[in-house]
Amino acid sequence: MLFSHDGIHDSQTHLASPSYFYDQLRREISLATRTEKPLALIKILFDNPESDQVRAYDILHFSHELTQLTRREDCIGRLGVNEVVIIVRDGHGNAELFVNRLLDATSLTVNHTLHIRIGVIFARNNEDSLKLLDRLDRAEFVTR
Repeated sequence: MLFSHDGIHDSQTHLASPSYFYDQLRREISLATRTEKPLALIKILFDNPESDQVRAYDILHFSHELTQLTRREDCIGRLGVNEVVIIVRDGHGNAELFVNRLLDATSLTVNHTLHIRIGVIFARNNEDSLKLLDRLDRAEFVTR
């Protein structure tokens, strides 16, 4: 993965780079603590079941479609080649509806060439970003 010169975006997908995403996550945790509206993290893993690699075109298409399905305030970070994580403010009110919208969005599968798995967790009181991301790595995934 390459990152733009500003260090904020992944140069291929224009999603948030890992370092920018982690900064945003810390800010959103602080905001959620102050407002008492816990945030949610949604992790999406995608792969091509018929090949070892996902084509660059499919990654671009997936990323574009994902940005069309999210709100402007949601931060989408590309944390791995085939992994994105979305920070959702006021997670309890918004995450479930958003996950269902993602699961129903056939455009994310790039003409059914991608296998999509989605996991979601909600932040706990006084939980730092590292613990939150660790729980996200162990979350159960729903498959499309």
